[in-house]
Amino acid sequence: MKIKYFFLAVAALAAVACSEKEDAPSNNPQANVGGNKGYLAINLKSSDDVTRADYEDGTAEEQAISTACFYFFDATGNPFNVNANGNYFNVAIADNGGTETPNIESMSDPVLVVEKYKGEFPSKIVAVINYTGTANLSLNDLKNVLTTVGHTDGAQFIMTNSAYVDGAGEVVDATLLSIDNFQTTADKALANPVTIYVERTVAKVNVAAGDEAFNTGVKLGDKEVFAKVNGWSLIATQAESYMVKSVDAAWTDADLGFVWNDAPYFRSYWTGKTSSAAVSNEFTPAAVVNTDDSVEYIGEHVGAVNTDRTKYVVVATLEDADGNALEIAQWFGTNYVGEEALLAAVAPTLKNKLMLLTTEGGNNVYTSIDDSQLQCVAGMIDAESYEVKFQLAADAPMTGWYSFDGTQYTAVADVNGELAKIEPAKVWKSGKTYYYADVKHLGDAYGIVRNHSYQINVTGVKGWGTPIYDPNMAIETPEKPTDKETYISAEINVLSWRVVSNDVTLE
Repeated sequence: MKIKYFFLAVAALAAVACSEKEDAPSNNPQANVGGNKGYLAINLKSSDDVTRADYEDGTAEEQAISTACFYFFDATGNPFNVNANGNYFNVAIADNGGTETPNIESMSDPVLVVEKYKGEFPSKIVAVINYTGTANLSLNDLKNVLTTVGHTDGAQFIMTNSAYVDGAGEVVDATLLSIDNFQTTADKALANPVTIYVERTVAKVNVAAGDEAFNTGVKLGDKEVFAKVNGWSLIATQAESYMVKSVDAAWTDADLGFVWNDAPYFRSYWTGKTSSAAVSNEFTPAAVVNTDDSVEYIGEHVGAVNTDRTKYVVVATLEDADGNALEIAQWFGTNYVGEEALLAAVAPTLKNKLMLLTTEGGNNVYTSIDDSQLQCVAGMIDAESYEVKFQLAADAPMTGWYSFDGTQYTAVADVNGELAKIEPAKVWKSGKTYYYADVKHLGDAYGIVRNHSYQINVTGVKGWGTPIYDPNMAIETPEKPTDKETYISAEINVLSWRVVSNDVTLE
């Protein structure tokens, strides 16, 4: 990946550069420098590290910068006015094509002309990339601003100061300004810039399965059954992240289960605060169409109850060794090849329970229901989302049904009601199935953390997965069949874009 420098165009600079008196700054970071204005050079750097095996460069789109907003604060985090607008600068950025490594994806050399305020200069600064500020905000206000995950269709990624704990055990969520950063000319400022490390406020996820059909390890009779992955999608995702990541110096690696802080690289790998918006576990199998090359960008999401963790759903087709789809049905522990075979097995169990009355030659004739008069229906009350129940076929008579107790015939008023009482079945219609698992973070933790790329490589499956009968039926939450264990074998790489590799078996 080519590394680039960027230059922030600040119109006010040219107008004042030749007129400022070159007074020597004092040793007080907030003291007067150069009369009423001070020159502050800013060097933006990504906290990504391109020289280590567990990191990955962003794409050109993921690195693109067009605007930046710089917020200034006093030592306690209150807004510090730096110009007529208040405590923020909105500036434009132009690419000048430079490169630098390591630990840098993008870089800029801005010089801001900071107005003196009450004889002092600011103590802290936060950069928000690809964002336009509109109002004064304290540091605490900024930490509580949620930013929508909006970076599709060419939109650019919002980035803010990387938050971590420094070597002294202090939380760093804003960049400190020193006296050396405020100078009397632009040239002097550029010689002593303040460096701000930034990271994207979002995470990205990719699931790849390749072209291989995986052996499920469960046979249909004497036939081996394979699962060919058709697509993937994410559920239980957050659409927003907080503008500045929340970290706690009291966290320990032992408590979290992984090394969470990396002060030498100006970053951390966990967050303590994510959006509390309700998440949705609903998905429609027909809409699960992401490919190996697809990427989804999502907001941070940690601390959720197990059922609301971010998950990936993988839709697949069960096939034989020749790649032909296998429609499998299962009822009372017996497997059948195809829905028709299932109905043919169910119908005889209803002998005398459902009999259709017809008249032949003036005589009543009672005929037990047959498989042509039955159908499977998904999504019925009292059935799991992966189960089907039995109902009268669309072209079957709705009236004229009786039951026979060996002595007399009794009219059945609600045939479908009686059929609905039958033990549900499972039908992998046209071989369609799905598997799902929680997105795993580092160590044994689960969650989504900004500036991480979760690369999930499916390396195998175990079992037939969860049946799909109607791919267009919305499933409220994914489930696993109660009498059948299914797994996805996957190798998960967490990139940050950072990498942690582990081989796992996901249920």
